[in-house]
Amino acid sequence: MSVRTPTIEQLARDAVEIDDPETALRALTALRLELDAAEADLVRRALRGGASWSQVARSLGITKQAAHRKYRHLFEQPLAEALARSRILATTDARRSIQFAREEAARLSQPAIGTEHVLLGILRCHRSRAARALNALGVTLESARLCLQTTLPGLPPGAVQSETVTVQAGRILDRALREAAKRGERLVGVEHLLLALLSDSRNGAVQTLESLRTTPAKVRRQLEIEWEGTASVSPAAVPAGEPIPAVPIGD
Repeated sequence: MSVRTPTIEQLARDAVEIDDPETALRALTALRLELDAAEADLVRRALRGGASWSQVARSLGITKQAAHRKYRHLFEQPLAEALARSRILATTDARRSIQFAREEAARLSQPAIGTEHVLLGILRCHRSRAARALNALGVTLESARLCLQTTLPGLPPGAVQSETVTVQAGRILDRALREAAKRGERLVGVEHLLLALLSDSRNGAVQTLESLRTTPAKVRRQLEIEWEGTASVSPAAVPAGEPIPAVPIGD
């Protein structure tokens, strides 16, 4: 920004002070390009700093749909690229939960996979300790779908959906891997994905849980209870060396 600001100031002066209209118009065109670049940089910084699309849209004076449509390219990446990068070993249920998240995003006509869709994917893994912990707190697949706090605008009917993941969702696998490592476990399971979701109070998954009258702290406690009750059970794993069909999974 410090490099660009003098250029913006100079172009603004030229646009209003130069007498020759053609030269002034060229300065105005250059000014628009500089302002667009500055705006994109500020949007990137705001979202990386934890601002939501709604907050960004309000600051820009446009709708959330318009803000997302204009700037989603800054943070989303093709799913194929995400999969190619990931070599994390995961349980079978963790793999399924990611696939379920993709299906939930498609069902809602969402343009990308967010943390709220990962929560639904976890709830669809009914036999997992994560789903049992959530169910014990009254968070079921049906209730979560009804109270889902979506962080992305929907696509219009008939629009082509691209398989992309949001920046917040993209952090989930790394966090899940750290959660597994803290417990001395070699494989990422559904439980680690859930713990990773709980680490960011601003994401759509946590907002959904709060709308269902529970909190990350309550979920963690209940998950520990489930963990203690099944401590002797070893989760089914994918074959050695096979990567999770994984999204760097968010708003």
